[in-house]
Amino acid sequence: MTNLTVISPPGAEPVSLASAKAFLRIGHEGEDGLVADLIASARARVEQASGLALVSRHVQASWARWPAGIAGRGVRLPIGPVTALVSVRVVDADGAAEDHTGRFRLECGRACLRPWSMVPAVPDGGRIEIVFEAGFGDAAAVPEDLREAVLLTARETYEARDLGARRTRDEGPLPERAEAILQARRGVRL
Repeated sequence: MTNLTVISPPGAEPVSLASAKAFLRIGHEGEDGLVADLIASARARVEQASGLALVSRHVQASWARWPAGIAGRGVRLPIGPVTALVSVRVVDADGAAEDHTGRFRLECGRACLRPWSMVPAVPDGGRIEIVFEAGFGDAAAVPEDLREAVLLTARETYEARDLGARRTRDEGPLPERAEAILQARRGVRL
């Protein structure tokens, strides 16, 4: 099982407050806080559904033991797109860490062993921690179709609020058009 921890959150949302307000046809400032919250929750829902980090951030993935296939295929990092491998450490039960970053390279979203490197041993009660950067870059680098998915998801939640429906950021499926955008992206992954 993979445990994920966001080390540094995204510096901005993929959609600006002004863009979201224009999309939602809100011409006043009275709901700016609500709209900002809707953007953040819509981004989180789209990221969860797609397995992508939209705006870059540092993430730590940890395992109690190496995933199967580490020697051949490497470790698939659970959020993409992965742009940098920051560190690979083995931590013992007492919390002492040993750095093994030099033994690994980033290859197609995987932390792969460099040639002639051995898989580091994980002591009993220890864990592996891999810190990496995931995301498309800053907010301006997020692809337009994914921004649209965020806007569509935010609009659905905004409109459900107007209808008196109770919805949290993690409830229910994404709107059909947003899901279609993500499905199209799944279809072209290599």
